Amino acid sequence: MDKSKLRTIFEYEFRRGTNAAQTAQNINNVFGEDATNELTVERWYARFRSGDFSLEDHPHGRPKLKVNNDELRKLVEPDPSQTSAVLSQHFNVSPVTIDLHLRQIGKVKKLEKWVPHELSALQKRHRVDVCLSLLNRSRNEPFLHRIVTCDEKWILYNNRKRKKVILSPGEVPKTIPKPELHQRKIMVTVWWTMEGIVHYDFLPPGKTIVADYYSLELEEMMKKLTVKQPKLVNRDKPLLLHDNAKAHSAKKTSAKLRELGLETLPHPPYSPDLAPTDYHFFLNFDNFLRGRKFNSEEAVKSAFENFAGSLFLEFFRKGLSCLPEKWQKCVDSNGEYFD
Repeated sequence: MDKSKLRTIFEYEFRRGTNAAQTAQNINNVFGEDATNELTVERWYARFRSGDFSLEDHPHGRPKLKVNNDELRKLVEPDPSQTSAVLSQHFNVSPVTIDLHLRQIGKVKKLEKWVPHELSALQKRHRVDVCLSLLNRSRNEPFLHRIVTCDEKWILYNNRKRKKVILSPGEVPKTIPKPELHQRKIMVTVWWTMEGIVHYDFLPPGKTIVADYYSLELEEMMKKLTVKQPKLVNRDKPLLLHDNAKAHSAKKTSAKLRELGLETLPHPPYSPDLAPTDYHFFLNFDNFLRGRKFNSEEAVKSAFENFAGSLFLEFFRKGLSCLPEKWQKCVDSNGEYFD
């Protein structure tokens, strides 16, 4: 059957308000079963609904691609921060199409990674030097079992964060109060070895960690270590691994360390990725705190004690035994932050 005649019938039935299925049936009853089908009628109806009553056939098959993948790659690689919306304007296509072509050239979207500090070349070199010295020492003289490590952390009363929830259309998510700008918090200091927690303490409200306080904490830690791990104190000799906080490097602290006979392992500045209490102990504690809200100082302290009491021996050994691997990663990354 002549296509133009068939198209004329389609338009006639469309203007009468006949649906596509009925139109196809009517035409096939008159001109034979293979004259047309519902899909063809619906395609023409869609054109009519859009205001297109021309006789010309629209091109079939896949449309010509507007995005050249090689050109897209040349645009993206010098500046990976460009959005799909910006790139879509260059090619005059939708952002969804850009996302499709980005996947075709092996590109994925990732959030930029926060780092603790913008390291200078000198600081990177220092990180490498420290890690190399620790690696060499650990190969010649295994000492991980001798490490006593420590750090401090603020524990917030309110640890709730907004989260996405699955709701039905029109359903309203529940409300939660926005955290105060200056939240209530308590600072905890914790000391631990491969055998477990040696000592912890909560900083009194209104106080800060200064050399006097830290020196007293060192004394208290050593007293408890002597009781809990006498072999480490009397034979192996503990090695202190702490960061470069002002109270840790003060003259009074250095004098107390000499008095206690505590050797300190080198630790480069701005290196929480090399501090076991940061990358292991407090990381897991943060997961434990997620979503929790406390109404009192006692509740905060109790939460820490519950967490500490739930830890197995393997937790502490895992946190320190991975140090050589982290030192090596630091060397391999030329002092940059890793992981």
